[in-house]
Amino acid sequence: MRDVILACDFSSKEALLELLDKFGTYKPFIKIGMELYYKEGAGLVIELKEKGYKIFLDLKLHDIPNTVYKAMKNIASLGVDMVNCHAAGGVEMMQSAMRGAIDGSITFKRPLVIAVTQLTSTSEAILKEELLIDKPLSDVVKQYAENAKKAGLDGVVCSPLEAPIMKDLKLISVTPGVRPNLANVNDQKRVATPSDARALGSDYIVVGRPITEAADPALAYAEIFEQFTGVKLKDQSETKSKDLLPEVSGICDRNLAISVAKELLDIKAVFLRPSEPFTWASGIKSPIYCDNRMTLANPTSRKIIANGMASVIKRYFPTCEVIMGAATGGIPHATLTAELLNLPSGYVRSDLKSHGRNNQIEGASVNSKKVIVIEDLISTAGSSVEVAKALIEAGATVLAIISIVTYNLKSGIEKLKESKLINISLCDINVLVDVAMDQGYISLKQKEMTLKFVNDPNDSLWMQ
Repeated sequence: MRDVILACDFSSKEALLELLDKFGTYKPFIKIGMELYYKEGAGLVIELKEKGYKIFLDLKLHDIPNTVYKAMKNIASLGVDMVNCHAAGGVEMMQSAMRGAIDGSITFKRPLVIAVTQLTSTSEAILKEELLIDKPLSDVVKQYAENAKKAGLDGVVCSPLEAPIMKDLKLISVTPGVRPNLANVNDQKRVATPSDARALGSDYIVVGRPITEAADPALAYAEIFEQFTGVKLKDQSETKSKDLLPEVSGICDRNLAISVAKELLDIKAVFLRPSEPFTWASGIKSPIYCDNRMTLANPTSRKIIANGMASVIKRYFPTCEVIMGAATGGIPHATLTAELLNLPSGYVRSDLKSHGRNNQIEGASVNSKKVIVIEDLISTAGSSVEVAKALIEAGATVLAIISIVTYNLKSGIEKLKESKLINISLCDINVLVDVAMDQGYISLKQKEMTLKFVNDPNDSLWMQ
């Protein structure tokens, strides 16, 4: 998850584009703040998103709940990846910010919503003498973070020194105040080096002037990136799955996968029970039971899934012409996704219809069309492969199978590979067990048991 967000605090679009040109084909995660946004407006954000940049729109909303809701709804409609508000606005205001982000995410996936606890320029003296808050700064930050968690936000903006607190609260930490050379801290008070931030547990660091004012901004960014993530930028750009399609099966966006995992666990669409395994129709004992039909009863879940699938299709398969659901679990999600993308849709039965015209494929015509198949779950991939086969026989080109969850079973991956099919899933079992353990649904031992099952479902030793 770790990433370096480049703070682009410029006064004009021209200055920003001049900087980004120095990065060549690499597209860093960028932060657009008040200075640039108030000058250039939403048009710049839309232009950068179309070019493939991830954007943290740093406007620090702080107003009455209804105003924040409407503003956040408009912001989310731009397709940004991260947004923020001030925790000082209170729980109700932050809840309104989250509702706005959800309701505004019609075409795009929901952005991460984070809260500013205290600005990194705020010192103990300012807190007490100017703001009349007679509590230690660390206590104030923790209380604001707890309020953000109570409001359902994804994380907080905080100093790197406060990142351990956020880890304990299971909140994402986005930390400015990071300097490779602490001798030059500008107006920041609570600072750390990139390697310090990594050790303290920061998920994202925000760095501006040490990069933008460097003689070689791209080199400075690469050095800071390696110090924070431990990965050379060249290596990451060549191999990181979030920037490339998986060879056969996998996720492309870990943030989206985490969001989906939290939602599925919250609505009890996924049960992880390694100590009391479920029995599949094949007789295999399984530590997981996934009932994605539960998502149909929850408007928020449906929206997260449809937005996620639409964003994957727009990013990786912009030439898609038809969305087809695999009966029966994929049908509703295919319909919702097709609606977002304004594309024809239909569905594929598991076999020929026994009456009428004996169709197996219903709805949109697929002959000579580029098709995406929507599934709710990929386990052994047998039924998914049969759906794709039926479409191919009908004259379609199957671009990929997009599912809500995949178990990453070896047999399923082998079937997909043999059939030359790609499966992109919004979430996989690896992310599910990570989130489940973080949220206390399972223990470390139970997580390890589940992953042993994935390696070989037929080997009952995973239960020991």
